[in-house]
Amino acid sequence: MKAGSGDQGSPPCFLRFPRPVRVVSGGEAELKCVVLGEPPPIVVWEKGGQPLAASERLSFPADGAEHGLLLSDALPTDAGVYVCRARNAAGEAYAAAAVTVLEPPPLEPEPQPAERPLPPPGAGEGAPVFLTGPRSQWVLRGAEVVLECQVGGLPAPTLYWEKDGMALDEVWDSSHFALEPGRAEGHPGASLALRILAVRLPDSGVYVCHACNAHGHARAGALLQVHQPPESPPEDPDEAPRPVVEPLKCAPKTFWVNEGKHAKFRCYVMGKPEPEIEWHWEGRPLLPDRRRLMYRDRDGGFVLKVLYCQAKDRGLYVCAARNSAGQTLSAVQLHVKEPRLRFTRPLQDVEGREHGIAVLECKVPNSRIPTAWFREDQRLLPCRKYEQIEEGTVRRLIIHRLKADDDGVYLCEMRGRVRTVANVTVKGPILKRLPRKLDVFEGENAVLLVETREAGIEGHWSRDGEDLPATCQSSSGHMHALVLPGVTREDAGEVTFSLGNSRTTTLLRVKCVKHNPPGPPVLAEMFKGHKNTVLLTWKPPEPAPETPFIYRLERQEVGSEDWIQCFSIEKAGAVEVPGDCVPSEGDYRFRVCTVSEHGRSPHVVFHGSAHLVPTARLVAGLEDVQVYDGEDAVFSLDLSTIIQGTWFLNGAELKSNEPEGQVGPGALRYHIEQKGLQHRLILQAVKHEDSGALVGFNCPGVQDSAALTIQESPVHILSPQDKLSLTFTTSERVVLTCELSRVDFPASWYKDGQKVEESESLVVKMDGRKHRLILPEAGVQDSGEFECRTEGVSAFFSVTVRDPPVHILDPREHVFVHAITSECVMLTCEVDREDAPVHWYKDGEEVEESDFVVLENEGPHHRLVLPAAQPPDGGEFQCVAGDERASFTVTITDVSSWIVYPSGKVYVAAVRLERVVLTCELCRPWAEVRWTKDGEEVVESPALLLQKEDTIRRLVLPAVQLEDSGEYLCEIDDESASFTVTVTESYQSQDSSNNNPELCVLLKKPKTRRLWSRFPPWRRTAGAE
Repeated sequence: MKAGSGDQGSPPCFLRFPRPVRVVSGGEAELKCVVLGEPPPIVVWEKGGQPLAASERLSFPADGAEHGLLLSDALPTDAGVYVCRARNAAGEAYAAAAVTVLEPPPLEPEPQPAERPLPPPGAGEGAPVFLTGPRSQWVLRGAEVVLECQVGGLPAPTLYWEKDGMALDEVWDSSHFALEPGRAEGHPGASLALRILAVRLPDSGVYVCHACNAHGHARAGALLQVHQPPESPPEDPDEAPRPVVEPLKCAPKTFWVNEGKHAKFRCYVMGKPEPEIEWHWEGRPLLPDRRRLMYRDRDGGFVLKVLYCQAKDRGLYVCAARNSAGQTLSAVQLHVKEPRLRFTRPLQDVEGREHGIAVLECKVPNSRIPTAWFREDQRLLPCRKYEQIEEGTVRRLIIHRLKADDDGVYLCEMRGRVRTVANVTVKGPILKRLPRKLDVFEGENAVLLVETREAGIEGHWSRDGEDLPATCQSSSGHMHALVLPGVTREDAGEVTFSLGNSRTTTLLRVKCVKHNPPGPPVLAEMFKGHKNTVLLTWKPPEPAPETPFIYRLERQEVGSEDWIQCFSIEKAGAVEVPGDCVPSEGDYRFRVCTVSEHGRSPHVVFHGSAHLVPTARLVAGLEDVQVYDGEDAVFSLDLSTIIQGTWFLNGAELKSNEPEGQVGPGALRYHIEQKGLQHRLILQAVKHEDSGALVGFNCPGVQDSAALTIQESPVHILSPQDKLSLTFTTSERVVLTCELSRVDFPASWYKDGQKVEESESLVVKMDGRKHRLILPEAGVQDSGEFECRTEGVSAFFSVTVRDPPVHILDPREHVFVHAITSECVMLTCEVDREDAPVHWYKDGEEVEESDFVVLENEGPHHRLVLPAAQPPDGGEFQCVAGDERASFTVTITDVSSWIVYPSGKVYVAAVRLERVVLTCELCRPWAEVRWTKDGEEVVESPALLLQKEDTIRRLVLPAVQLEDSGEYLCEIDDESASFTVTVTESYQSQDSSNNNPELCVLLKKPKTRRLWSRFPPWRRTAGAE
């Protein structure tokens, strides 16, 4: 076998492999792949080891790096494996895919169009399709369980059941279950029912029904959970409860764990029939909860895991295993080591309703001790969701807007990882949420369970926002299960269970099963046979890999540390490496390894080295060059390998040991370059008399030449060489300059394709080689595409004139606005330019003016007004001007009471002609009140004054009269403040037999607050003047 490679470039590499295709006879099949390489590889399609040629039915479309094979009118003889082989100078790669040609189904008489029914799923010939899948069930021990599935497909599929990935006869005796085959109702296909007799606790697990036929494989799964029946109470209430497990016959093992750490107990039990396992703590059965996890690991062991151990978790833990043959126990005594530094007051379990709040509180020994909050293993940072408060030694966590996934274990941690733990229970439609994440190996079964408060309701399962098939969902009573049998990487994602407005989410992660890489080749030998070649042989690895593999051959020049890939081949045997495969002459070593989809084997180095000499080939030859007088002439060529060569000019050798040289005194100057495979000769500033010169290149195996032609030099542009993009601000002076190669050569200016005309606002000047277009005071309308055009050449300028940037003067910081219902809210933003455009946004969406939102502009001042704000009007507002923005957070509160003071009825006793002031304080200054006396609205007069000051409303009686006694009300909406005024001729003595009960008298206080007290009438010191 022969192959070629070079040190430069890269061998072919498939970015996308062709995929197998199934086509009905007479149809069209297409294989596509994407392959890269440097230089671009030559792609050949093969079948049966023979290259394919284009024909009427076979074509090879190509688009850049994408290559295809298109087969029309497919015949049964076209079936087989097609190989795409890509080669270039650096190596070779291949990829293969199978084409299957199916016989068309027999033609049947077509029914009339009006009578043609749509075929049901699984009715036509093809891969199996589950019409009904098994349903998850939750049963008590001893019940009989039937799992059924119906599968469509032609030919009729073969069905079989598995439990937890194992065949049923490997798990149970034949007497424990029965299989009942049948036919799918109303469809071509089959059905198979699994009947389990008198289920036991170990029968819990995932049951998967597999369906296979010639066209494919399908499967559907269900969960079976078997629970222990509740024990009946003893007939005699005085009878002591019998022990759940037998007394231990030997001392239990001891296990110590630091407080806040996890404790994991594993019990491995074997027996037939499979034993039932129960965990006990201090003689009482244990049930799984937030901090006690019970499961079976992949090795078959039974695991109890106690999370975040506390002092109350210490005690004796027992794993009890029993079957019909007997019982065995395994026990361990758990001790929890408490830290020296402890929380003064630990956390307590709390409950909260969905969409409400939950408050966790604890105390640390010292106010300077830092703490951190966690939800399980996730650190919680302060935010609107998780409000964290420190008040002296108190540490408080407030969880806002509770949802189902907030249910869990929360921790507060001090230094030294000292923790206090509490459970947060979220009460809502979902009782048992999904786990935070679920890790499953590829090919295993994934099971997700949700328990709801109400029974018989239907939830909604989705993954990454897309609905999941109904065949993998089951519901029974309060329980809802999602079973994904044989998961693949495509099953990974965010899985959500929704029930109305309540939802719980988990992250399903599918891990790849680790495979061992293939073994190395054996009996590798090197033979130096023919001149400038080496023969390498080896044999396949032992044992042979289970998956397809190739061999990768690499070389290393003696004295270098780098290994370079030569090529890859499919079969072991012999390969001949010629000198063309190396970049330069030298001694080379070789090594080989085995590569499969599971990795690479260790390298096997061939003993010894071989001396190889590359042979150069012309990849891109010299071409004749035409340049203008005074320009540089560049001659270049590319070789297949790195090698030195010699340049000639008119038969005279040019010195290659000097990068720059001169042909004769005062004659043509030149410059020689070599970069990898490319050789270049640059003749500098050629003259008209150099026209017709012959340039040649010579090296071992390569000779090439080309001619030089000098043209009369027309005008050309010296600068700018490329299009210029310029940006200016309004009123700025703009100067566009174009420099030509000839002095005083005419040129014309164009804007957006139209020739410009000179004016006061646009000036055109010419100064020697330079042509200028001047805009003394540029405006926005001057933006456009400018062109300086002369004799078929042009210079281009893209000019953009913008207004100066806008700056927000006020506010410079985030503004928080709090208001109550129906209050007028005004947001103000001031910019530095009156004509600057300003836009308002609410929660990311632009605000439009309406009856509820008013936008005002007054010079540089811009306002957003909410005339009568409501709670939904609150949110995050932004005033955007240019690249700057001002932010406002508006909160609208629906007040429950307008009147702040007084909160109860007020009694005022006064003497005739005294000054009486009745005061009512409101929560907002703009609120309007109505004063009444004995049910009738009062009218302001010199004898009755109504006063309003900020949030204070007063009724003043300057000189109270006896007839002013009565019931006064200060009313607003449905609220009122009540005042009972009693006016007498004079104060009564304390000893009077007609002593009145104590009355409430108004004391004069600062305006910001009113204080009310209760005094007997004879002790009144204020409230009447």
